[in-house]
Amino acid sequence: MISFTGMSDTEIVEVMIFGDSITYGAWDNNGGWVQKLRQPIDVKNLIDDRVAYFIYNLGVVDDTTDGILKRVEAEMTSRRYANVVQERMAIFAIGLNDSTVLLKKDENRVPKELFAKNVNRLIDIARKHADVVVFIGPTPVDEEKSVPVGWDDDLAYRNSDIKEYDGIIKGICRKRRVLFLEVFDRFMEMEYLSLLEDGLHPNPTGHFVLAQMVRDFLEANKVLDFGIPETHRKHYRKNNTGK
Repeated sequence: MISFTGMSDTEIVEVMIFGDSITYGAWDNNGGWVQKLRQPIDVKNLIDDRVAYFIYNLGVVDDTTDGILKRVEAEMTSRRYANVVQERMAIFAIGLNDSTVLLKKDENRVPKELFAKNVNRLIDIARKHADVVVFIGPTPVDEEKSVPVGWDDDLAYRNSDIKEYDGIIKGICRKRRVLFLEVFDRFMEMEYLSLLEDGLHPNPTGHFVLAQMVRDFLEANKVLDFGIPETHRKHYRKNNTGK
């Protein structure tokens, strides 16, 4: 088990994940995709004293890039364990709420031009505090339930708008050499309606699928290692099951 009193020989990595209600975990009774991403890391921390990975869920319900910009620097500067962190990663899962259409005005909640500026500003700020920056694209919706949404007749989520905002993120990430995980198209290739709880948020299966996508992407790009050596697996099983 990790000792928090002497960690000089331990690989210490902080991962800060910013986003909205989907990042927060709505509506999954097991915490959502970030928690599912964290579970193998928690096991790794318990059984391998060579690593200490801290994953922070910084998702805020109904947040947009405007909201994240107001808090991102404070969130990042306040998280650095004992000033001995060796690597820091910022992950942004954004775009869905920015693309929201206000029906009466027939305009997006965060206009596309401002959204692009916000994404660039997030990259600038994140690079001051993190070694790795990653963007995760938004998920598609069930328009029969999201145009308008059930709780606000003036609010709508449309796949055409979401796709445009997804493209803005992708283009900026390509230009600025930032890692970008395409989610929208991959969900659309599946029976994605079965992965949604209310037409907007993923259900537990959808969160699991999203967590797997993120995990595979981070491992493929060699920015986070979720693997647990078999010798450590056996040690963990023996300590916890006696077998």
